[in-house]
Amino acid sequence: MLTLLAILVDGLIYASWLFMVAAGLTLIYGVMKILNMAHGSMFAIGAYTSAWIAGWYFTGGSVTWGYLLMLGGAIAAGALVGLIVERGLLRFLYGRDPVVMILLTYAVLLILEDVIKLVWGSTLILPSSRIQCSAAARSAR
Repeated sequence: MLTLLAILVDGLIYASWLFMVAAGLTLIYGVMKILNMAHGSMFAIGAYTSAWIAGWYFTGGSVTWGYLLMLGGAIAAGALVGLIVERGLLRFLYGRDPVVMILLTYAVLLILEDVIKLVWGSTLILPSSRIQCSAAARSAR
């Protein structure tokens, strides 16, 4: 019974992540008429930033401010990348053919994926213990 409850909770958490990404993509398309192919990469940058802050937290960071810093860091990183992409690239293409916007955001997707690999690496690290989180934080510095 406990396993079933854990599976249900995990499923609800995963569904909430998918809903957040889908709602953001729908909002951007509905308001700005931009089909942003790089939306998931911007979400991933926020997630990686939050994981990096979690690694800092496990290496002796503040217990009180750890979760607030994770949330704030993820929001700030995603918003900063989104602002750079919108102000630096997308605003010059408003009113043009939608295919040009899709191609540009796809190029941004490829660039952001490589930036993620460059900054955080491509090695899979499962933080199943405090020691592994600490090692991940040290290797990210």
